Amino acid sequence: MKTILTNDEKKKRKRSTILNAAIKLYSVNGFAETKVADIAKEAGVSFGTVFTYFDSKEALYEVAILEPLEEIKPYFMEIEEHFKGEPLEVVKEMIDCHIQLFSTRSEYLRLIQQILARPDRFPKLFKELDDFVKVFIDSIYSVIKEGQRLGYFYEESPSLIAESYLSILNGMRLTFIDEYTNVMQKNISRQALRLFGPISNK
Repeated sequence: MKTILTNDEKKKRKRSTILNAAIKLYSVNGFAETKVADIAKEAGVSFGTVFTYFDSKEALYEVAILEPLEEIKPYFMEIEEHFKGEPLEVVKEMIDCHIQLFSTRSEYLRLIQQILARPDRFPKLFKELDDFVKVFIDSIYSVIKEGQRLGYFYEESPSLIAESYLSILNGMRLTFIDEYTNVMQKNISRQALRLFGPISNK
């Protein structure tokens, strides 16, 4: 039986199609080299339809950064709400979750790198990402400190550990280049865990 979509559902689907096309093209070509006409073509819509959903090319770029960020924020900013157990178990579960989240978002990771590389060009978006990092560090700080107290983790600055961990996640776009994602995920999980320095016999 064919599913009949409401007008609102059709609009949401079309907006999502345009946004996904924008993320793809912005990630490959960057902001300046990506034309709205190319996004429309990729999405299979008319040039004017893009502006039905997004006010401008700049607004579309902002949404391409901020909307996916909102989707993943809870898994970075509510660590102890989402992951349970002793610090080592919390970190293991967190790493597996984060890598799974990003394993299908290599294009989005490329967009993030564009912002981090040009804070002067995208100050508002850079601030959003910078705030994201700060809140993540605050969220995981007590977990790392408790893990250090129990002897699981290195006696290193919790902030430095957290920032190094985010760097590994950001670098995943360089790693997920073929079909061997499951192997890659295990390797990255192992390397990410070593940043925290869990003692193997614990």
